[in-house]
Amino acid sequence: MNKNKTITYRFMRYLICIIILSNCLTFFCQYFIIQNNMKNQSMEMGKNLMESNLSMIEQYFRDVDNIAYSLIYNRDIVRFLKNDVDRADDLKWLDGVESLYFNSRSDLRLSFYKDGKYNNIYSLLIKRDVSDYRYEKWYQEMLWTGKERILISGTATKNEPDFIHSIIYRIDDLYGNDVVGYLKIDMDLKYLKEIFGHDYSRIAGTSITDEEGKMLFWDKLIIELDDSVYNSREHGVLETEEYLISYGTSENTGWHICMAMSKAELFRNHYKLIPVLFGLLLAILAATARISNRFLNIITVNFKRLSEGMKLVKQGKLHVTIEPEISDEISLLIQEFNEMMQKVNSLMETVEAKQILLKETEIKALQQQINPHFMHNIMETIIGLASEGMDEEVIQMSECMSDMLRYNTRMNDVTTLREEMEQIRNYVQVLKIRFQDRFEVYYDYDEECLDCIIVKFMLQPLVENSLTHGLSETWKDGMLRIRIVREEDLISVMIFDNGVGFSEERLEEMRRQLEITTERPLDYINQYKSLGIMNVHLRLRLYYGEKYSIEIFSKPGRGTCISIKIPYIKENNEDRADV
Repeated sequence: MNKNKTITYRFMRYLICIIILSNCLTFFCQYFIIQNNMKNQSMEMGKNLMESNLSMIEQYFRDVDNIAYSLIYNRDIVRFLKNDVDRADDLKWLDGVESLYFNSRSDLRLSFYKDGKYNNIYSLLIKRDVSDYRYEKWYQEMLWTGKERILISGTATKNEPDFIHSIIYRIDDLYGNDVVGYLKIDMDLKYLKEIFGHDYSRIAGTSITDEEGKMLFWDKLIIELDDSVYNSREHGVLETEEYLISYGTSENTGWHICMAMSKAELFRNHYKLIPVLFGLLLAILAATARISNRFLNIITVNFKRLSEGMKLVKQGKLHVTIEPEISDEISLLIQEFNEMMQKVNSLMETVEAKQILLKETEIKALQQQINPHFMHNIMETIIGLASEGMDEEVIQMSECMSDMLRYNTRMNDVTTLREEMEQIRNYVQVLKIRFQDRFEVYYDYDEECLDCIIVKFMLQPLVENSLTHGLSETWKDGMLRIRIVREEDLISVMIFDNGVGFSEERLEEMRRQLEITTERPLDYINQYKSLGIMNVHLRLRLYYGEKYSIEIFSKPGRGTCISIKIPYIKENNEDRADV
């Protein structure tokens, strides 16, 4: 055969093409996915960084407000500002307060102003004699707006990118509405430059503007965005050709903060990944070409083993078992082949066992029903009846015995439920004559069930077991009931007696034996050859399979009930051949 036309060769050729194309496709998909993920991660990172910086700014101003409120509501400071005379003790105490905050917060400078003394300022870093502060911008804005707290910011330029931010607080009398002075806190916010510039190495620049768009602060790069971006007062990320720009607005100050991240810097490591992925692609292609021949040989080995096994089966060697060389897809076929041959052998053994069991059951049933002891007892009964002149009973018993012999000697596999019930009536009639009506038998069955095909000797051994064992110690008022009804596609048979019953231990043992023999009935044929419950159970399980079921209910001294369910198969039904 031409190598180019073999299935394995074509399979390997297509496989190599698929591997090459799939790896190339994976390479490009992975490249674009990584790039998109990196951009999304960078935008999310910029958004999170903006949230962090906004939170930091808000916290910073909250801390400043806390410091201010602790001072403007201090009774001693209010008292000092209300006094017209500056006492040395008050000035020393005030210097101590300012020194405490100066040493703990070097970025803050505190200044106190007395209302009415417009040329005095109380601060460690500023001379106390100054020009009239009523002409200061902050004082005029405080009077004009009537606010208790105002913000004053300087403008940043290219030469002076840093700025000083001031917050002025009005100090009111604690016991009235009169103004006693003002607290001015100047904040040196140079550390913002360090935070914005060094908190993340890929930040290309930072800018801060006020609500009117005036530049307050910038570092490395001046970023200007349209006012419409800030209208929602939310934070987000914009993408330009060179930068990813995150923006946000401080709720406390109203400042607009922008941070730019260079896309070239962000994707630098991504660009380094391209030659790595390309080299990996080449390595995969080289490895694919190298192992393709080996892979072809592996497939051929298992194919050869499977082919050799099929040839042996063709020669009639059904017990063959194939061992795969390696574990792959072809080994699964080999495993299925081995399981199939095991099932074939098992089915053949089952068929043979059924045939053997059928013949053996017929012989055993004949031997059991017509054994010398049974015949001797019946003949003794007939002689006794004849000697007493009971001719009618003798004739009746003889007719029953004749019918039983005729039924037992017919070597057919199956029978109808009607014929089985006639056999049971003959058997019961013989025993009733012999034991002088020590028990009564009640028949309760649907007429449509009598034409059902059943396995021969299905009911007779169970009835015999109930009469000879269950009612063996009953001398009067014995009762045996046989109930047969149809339940859709099943026939339900119940045989009940009010005899001695089973003990709990014996009943549990019987149920356990039924359970373990249900799964593998062939394994227990030799163990339970004698006719009885177990023999009937094994035969019905083999013939009907999972459609058959049996249950036993019993109580000591109250009787036993055996319930059997088999498929409903009519006499003219084509399924009779299957049975």
